[in-house]
Parts: sequence; structure tokens; C-alpha cells
Amino acid sequence: MNAPARIEKPSSNWPDNYGPATAWCAVVILMIFQIVSMIDRQIISVLIPEMRADLGLNDFQISLVQGLSFALFYGLAGLVIGGMVDRYSRRAIMFTGIVVWSLAAAGTGLARTYTQLFAGRLLVGAGEAAVSPAGQSLLSSIFPRHRLTTPIACFSVSGVIGISLSYALGGHLLALFNNHPLGGPFAGLAPWRQVLVVTGLPGVAIAFLAFAIREPKRGNRPPPNRQAAGWRAFFRYIGAHRRLMLGLILGSAVMAVAIQGTMVWTPTYARRILGASAAEVGTMMSVAVALGGVIGGLSLGVFIDHRFARGTRDMALRLLCAFCVVIPPLLAVAFAIGNFALLFAAITLMMLTMGSSYGPTMAAVQMIAPVEMRGRFAALMVLASNLCGYALGPMLIGFLTDYVYGDPMKLGAAIITCLLTAGPLAAWMVWSARGDFLRHLDR
Repeated sequence: MNAPARIEKPSSNWPDNYGPATAWCAVVILMIFQIVSMIDRQIISVLIPEMRADLGLNDFQISLVQGLSFALFYGLAGLVIGGMVDRYSRRAIMFTGIVVWSLAAAGTGLARTYTQLFAGRLLVGAGEAAVSPAGQSLLSSIFPRHRLTTPIACFSVSGVIGISLSYALGGHLLALFNNHPLGGPFAGLAPWRQVLVVTGLPGVAIAFLAFAIREPKRGNRPPPNRQAAGWRAFFRYIGAHRRLMLGLILGSAVMAVAIQGTMVWTPTYARRILGASAAEVGTMMSVAVALGGVIGGLSLGVFIDHRFARGTRDMALRLLCAFCVVIPPLLAVAFAIGNFALLFAAITLMMLTMGSSYGPTMAAVQMIAPVEMRGRFAALMVLASNLCGYALGPMLIGFLTDYVYGDPMKLGAAIITCLLTAGPLAAWMVWSARGDFLRHLDR
């Protein structure tokens, strides 16, 4: 006979200066930061044909700009920032990061050489590395554990909203500036450059919202243990729980290879293979990402919190594994057939399932991370998922297209190969960590 499920008993573990209303105000501000972050990160995916022609680049070079240049500094800076998050003001860290990436995103539109373009994306990545570790750390310090998945899912969903807006803004602003170029200080800039400058600069003003968030406090909290919060203790902890931590973190990172590789190259696939316009692609991607990501992310967050409180505490991991096995073959069919409407349905389905699983996985890692290491574990999630998702995913597909299939028109085959390889591998890695995750929660 199976033992009865252990039910998580709710409690009101709010910090002394927080309650539900204040906590959700913080969530809204963090969501705004994440939206702006994703717009500046993802908008160039709609501009690839114009950028490619203007600077004389091939698909592999573009994949490095989209992926490696961004993800390299995003991940490396994220680890450093993660350590700072565990010790210093998270508000100041976020403010600085937002200002840096906003100026760099606007500056990318002024790049005249491939080297300048690459450097601009490096700085965008370095600045954006501040938001996710600081945001996850704040939310885990504010919300009780049985309520944590929903706010972190909202934080993750806001990134999906940002991606959706990036496609819509990129496609429609490009069409607008092609017909009605901006004058004044923007005169003489190519339309794709004007899009990057116009969408990048507003972030400098938005950065000041960071100071509207309160730092959580607890009157009887002991002073931080610097030795326990050190890097040596951090890596020692990972070594002692390597199957758990690497299974969750690397498993979700491999899933990101499939998701981000597909998302980055789908607009180019639709324009190059299906003959769609930039505006059509922007609208399709925007609606698909919004429908799938927002509905899926929010509903998964609420559902997983409900199941956690009822005793099924590994529901997030179960769903991720199921999605990574079932969804990639369905996506492969859509890319093989090459129908625009079917492609729209496939991207919506991917965001509804696989894309919505990342937020709950972040919450799962925060549940088992020691309090003094939460910022660094959030940063490690960011490093792994972005090096794999934003660097390896687009780069792998670009490499397969140019150097394995040897034909730009074989882009769909490259995307299919990536999906069918990364999806099942991610499911196996996460499933291998599921038992350790449950045992860790029991402790």
C-alpha cells in the first residue's frame, strides 16, 4: 500500500515589511523589468535579413551575435552578480544592470562592423544578467514556499510577454521605418538600426522603478555567515548534491537549446522558406508566444502550487519531462510540412508546454537552494540555460544549416534535428533528479 501523500501546510511566512499586496507590487515591477529585458534581447531575430545584408554576414555569424555574444557575458556576469545578490542591495544591482543593457541595446543599432555588433551584444548580456538572479532571490525571500511557484511563474511569463512584444515591435517598426524613416538624430540610419535605438533607450528611465521595491527584512534574522555564503561552500554544496543540482539545472538548459534555437530561427525560416513578410512573421510570433507562454505559464504556476500544497511536490518536474518527450516530434512535423498556419499552431503549443515549464523549474531550484546561496543558484540557472539556449541552440542550428546540410533552404531540417535531439535528453536528465528533489524537500 502506498504511503499517503505528504501535504504542505500553509503558513504566513511573510517578511516583517511585506504582506500579500506589497509582495505582488514587487512582482509587477520585476515583470516590467523582465519584459523590457526580453524586448532588447530578442528583437534582432526579426531584423536578421536586413542586418545580414547590411553587414555582409552569414547564418553562422548571425547565430554568434544572437547567441554566443549575448549569452557569454550574460552567463559569466550572472555568476558574479549572483554572488553580489547574496550580499548587497538587489535594488541597486538591478538599476545598474538595466541602465547598462539599455544603452548597449541602443548602441548596437549604431554598430558599423561585425566586431562592434558583437561587442554591443556582449554588453547587453552583461547588463541583463542582473535581473533574473536578483528577481528570483527577492521573490524567494518574500513569498512562503507553498506560494512561490506562481510569482516566479509570473516573473517567467513576463519574459514571454517581452518576447511577444519584441516580435510585434520588430516587425511593425521595421515596416514603419522602411516607409517613413525617422528624422533628427536618427536621420541616415537604416530602418533596422532605428528599430534597435528606439526600443533600447526607454529602459534608462524604467530602471528607476528598482527603488520602488523594498528589500525584505526580518527583525530576528541572524547576521549572514560569510563563510557559508562563500564560493567554496557553494561549489562544495553542488558537489555533494551533484545529481540533483546538475539534473535540474542542466536538464532545463538542454530544454532551452530546443526552445531558444527554434524561437530564434523560426522568423527567418518563415521569411526565407515560406515567403512571409516581416510584419506577418512579427504578428504570428507575437500572438503565438503570448497565447502559449502567458496562458501556459500562469496556469502551470497556479496548478503546480495547488498540487504542491496537496502533496504532489514534484509536479513541475513531471510536467517538464512529459512535455520534452511529446512536443518535439509534433513541432518537427510542422517544420517538415512547411505550412504557415501549422507553424503558428506549433509555436503556440511549444510555448504553452515546454516554454511554460522553465519558471516552475526555477522555483523548484529556489526551494532547495540554501538561503545564503539563492542568488548564485539563480545565476547558475541563468548561465546554463543561456549558454545552452541563447548560444548553443541558435549556433547549433546555424552550424547545421551552413556546414552539415550545406544549404540555407535546409534551415527547417536543422531545426528538426535540434528539437528531436535536445527534447528527450532534457527529459532524461530532469527525471534522473526527481527522487533526489523529493528527498531534499523532506529534509
